Amino acid sequence: MPAISAATERQFLATVAPCIPDLRRYAVSLTRNRADADDLIQETLLRAALKLHLWRPGSNIVAWLIVMMRRLHLSKFVSGKRNQTEMVPIEGWDLPAPANQTEVIEVREVEARWPSLSRSHREVLHLVAINGASYEEAAERLHVPIGTIRSRLARARNALRGEDRAVH
Repeated sequence: MPAISAATERQFLATVAPCIPDLRRYAVSLTRNRADADDLIQETLLRAALKLHLWRPGSNIVAWLIVMMRRLHLSKFVSGKRNQTEMVPIEGWDLPAPANQTEVIEVREVEARWPSLSRSHREVLHLVAINGASYEEAAERLHVPIGTIRSRLARARNALRGEDRAVH
């Protein structure tokens, strides 16, 4: 194994660090188990460090790591049939992903339009769209019929999209 320069090692580490959320998502999709996903990430990063001499700066590091992770998973976790795994739903995990430009712009547009909504529209959006309350729960909480919740929600969503300027 050829010697690796300190500069190449620093560049590799700086390039790999931002890829970890992507690797975590992929590991979870392969293993469906948090402990196995963490093990797979560690194994992949260890293998990448040992094979650093094969990596070419400027190449697609995520693709290289994903191929490595998939091969490790197939050889160690699938064909080896380690121990029985416990299924853990992914919804409860905190898998951060940076917002893309479009999402940032959309959030800014919603923030700008939010104050122009009537109080009743803000309330129904907060209950249903943000807190995840059912229409029935929102109707009970606001003391209005379910049909009123549906119409307020539709009007409020249209206003947030900029489709309806008269929301009061």
